[in-house]
Amino acid sequence: MNKASNYWAVFALAGLIAVLSVRADTARNPILYADVPDIAVIRLGDTYYMSSTTMHLSPGLPIMKSRDLVNWQLVSYAYDTLADNDALTLQNGKSAYGAGSWASSLRYHDGTFYVTTFSSTSGRTHIYRTKDIEKGPWTENSFRPSLHDHSLFFDDDGRVFMLYGGGNLRLVELNKDLSGLKPDGFNQVVITNASRVAGPNIGLNAEGSQLFKVNGKYYLFNITWPRAGCARSSSIARTRSLVPTRGASGCRTRVWHRAG
Repeated sequence: MNKASNYWAVFALAGLIAVLSVRADTARNPILYADVPDIAVIRLGDTYYMSSTTMHLSPGLPIMKSRDLVNWQLVSYAYDTLADNDALTLQNGKSAYGAGSWASSLRYHDGTFYVTTFSSTSGRTHIYRTKDIEKGPWTENSFRPSLHDHSLFFDDDGRVFMLYGGGNLRLVELNKDLSGLKPDGFNQVVITNASRVAGPNIGLNAEGSQLFKVNGKYYLFNITWPRAGCARSSSIARTRSLVPTRGASGCRTRVWHRAG
């Protein structure tokens, strides 16, 4: 996501996240007085894990944990250095201020933790994985193109997808080893003009996809921003089939519905 950032992130993610313990039943927002944007959250057992955006700062892609969704502790970073180019190493008059890595996706699948991000500075989609989310080590692979604000998703049938984009949201199938886009895999816009729930005058197209499956239904969360009149708006869409099905005519049918 394109947003202003400042060096408070250094202090926020390195120190301020270790805040004084607060009783969950008496907590008040904001629970973190820090710059922790674009969060992705999973739960494993009784522990929640959260990733966030660090943009041009390194180390990057912080991982936090909590037992109550109120008190959070910084436990890891997915990478020390995003990539090696002039913008990220501040050479030849270039910089990555406000760029670097943006929104992330956090998953646990078959004993492995995955946290993924994308970068206009590297032009790639980055995938980090580890068996131990708190101690590492993390391994990385990346591929082109850079999939904006994607959500990594492992479906029950073994297929792997990313849903990404702004405004028009596209679902793409990945190779099972997450090495890149599957050459003959599904690749199609599944939601057209997802921003329309916020009206006709849009300042920020719907983005920030976070995709989940609960009780047989898929839920997609996004954020969009009207130009005037109200603050950023959240939207939820749902479907029973992630990949559009073919009707009697042989044409694919739209299956996503607005849920909120």
